[in-house]
Amino acid sequence: MNGPGRFPLPLLFFAAALFLFRVLSQLDLDEDILEDLPFLSAVAAFVLFRVFSSRTETKRRGPVPRPMPVPMPAPEPTAEPQPKDLGFKIPPLKGAPKDVQAEAQEARNADEELDALRRESYERHLAEKRAREEKKEQERLRREHRGRETQTVKPETPSFSPDALRNAVIWSEVLGKPKALSRQER
Repeated sequence: MNGPGRFPLPLLFFAAALFLFRVLSQLDLDEDILEDLPFLSAVAAFVLFRVFSSRTETKRRGPVPRPMPVPMPAPEPTAEPQPKDLGFKIPPLKGAPKDVQAEAQEARNADEELDALRRESYERHLAEKRAREEKKEQERLRREHRGRETQTVKPETPSFSPDALRNAVIWSEVLGKPKALSRQER
């Protein structure tokens, strides 16, 4: 809202648009204008909204940000000579930050191990795929060879099976004279 005691602007715009629409609809205007009136009123409402919001937009904006000062580089620490013998051994600290180069080397080694595992897995997958394809090809060749053997070894004598006899009767009926002609000859 725009402050205490003030009417909200969107509600005011909506009320004004309804009032204008009602007044204009009661006038005798051309039908083409009345047809485009909702669109024109929406455009006018948008323009009014932008005009009023642009006036208040400068108030909403905060101060212009100033450029940040450039940080000064930290002075390099002077190398103090380390005492050579403290009289006791310092154990390595658990959880202490590691040397950057050591971390980079460990990361590189881990990446190389991961790449090697991926490569081995991929090669194993390819070998299994080749074996499956070879097995399918051998099975296809076996079926083809069996098909050729069965085609070359056909029995010379006709076999009499119930299916063969039924097919013979059906074909004799199909290829024989029609029954209507056979009755006329008697």
